Amino acid sequence: MLDFLRRFYAHTAGKIITILVGLLFIVGFSFLPYILGVGRGVSPRDAATVAGKGISLNELSRYYGKLENEYEKLYGKKLTQKELSELDLTGSALSSLIADRVLESKKDVFGINVSDGFIARNIASFQVFQKDGKFSDRLFKSVLLSNHTTPASFEKKYKAQIIRTYIRRIIGESFSLADVQFLNDYKIKNKSVSFEIAVFGSKNKAGGFLKKAVIYNKDFSGQAKKYGGTVRKVPLFSEIDLVKSAYFKKYSISGSILKSIFSTGQGEVVSGVFPVKSGYAAIKILKVYFPEYVSDANAKGGGEALLKEKELYGFQKEQEFLDDYVDYLESKSNVKINRSALSAFHPY
Repeated sequence: MLDFLRRFYAHTAGKIITILVGLLFIVGFSFLPYILGVGRGVSPRDAATVAGKGISLNELSRYYGKLENEYEKLYGKKLTQKELSELDLTGSALSSLIADRVLESKKDVFGINVSDGFIARNIASFQVFQKDGKFSDRLFKSVLLSNHTTPASFEKKYKAQIIRTYIRRIIGESFSLADVQFLNDYKIKNKSVSFEIAVFGSKNKAGGFLKKAVIYNKDFSGQAKKYGGTVRKVPLFSEIDLVKSAYFKKYSISGSILKSIFSTGQGEVVSGVFPVKSGYAAIKILKVYFPEYVSDANAKGGGEALLKEKELYGFQKEQEFLDDYVDYLESKSNVKINRSALSAFHPY
């Protein structure tokens, strides 16, 4: 057997076959994740694909850097690795890139066609590419070269940006907002709640009382005292004012307690016992008050202030509508994530 192998490797054909087998072995293992679908059919060089088109890890890295710069300008300092991790810039960057690709993939659905001539005319109008008021091809290429990109790449990205802008505009134009929505939302956001809070020394006592209080829902204060609880009435507070109040600190009111208080109806006992600073609490909602929107249109700037507030509210709701619509389009698109590549992703 050894003699056969010596003769085999000594022969030229044997050497060639050995090299080919070695290459196949290396290449096979390099692309094994892709062949076996570890990235769910995504190329190892891509972070994700949308409708079969890849989002490269280099693109993700560039977008990550863009977000990092924006946040550092916002905070006015260089962010630490811990702060960057808490912001989850990788997730935000990938979500934005996926949303962009989804919109671009729907251009035919929305009937959008951006011609090369349109792109050329717009680029020629950019002052940064002009010399003496006219477009300069040399300056155009020089600026792009200094930014490490090519004319073809720049034009492709610019065209994609225009397509996304037009689609967002079409979606936005289908959005409408009635005044009653603004007023109702104002009432909900600014509602006030008053409640009784009964505090017990043990969780068992609080739980026993709560069962009876929920079933009978009568004489909350009197029944709580029979179970050894101390009861305090909290006057009307909006959520923001309650957080600022002494009650918030006294009872160490948590986010889950706040949510339960402001989502429970008037006259109802909040389901659940909550740990507070001095024991365990049960809560009954006494009153829920929804304020009317008051604007003195006769006062100086009153009508203008109301109009601006409505415009801001409308803009926020339109953005929410756009985001939800893009999410819907994304759910109907063929999006694949390369989780193995993302787990090993480092932006720099």
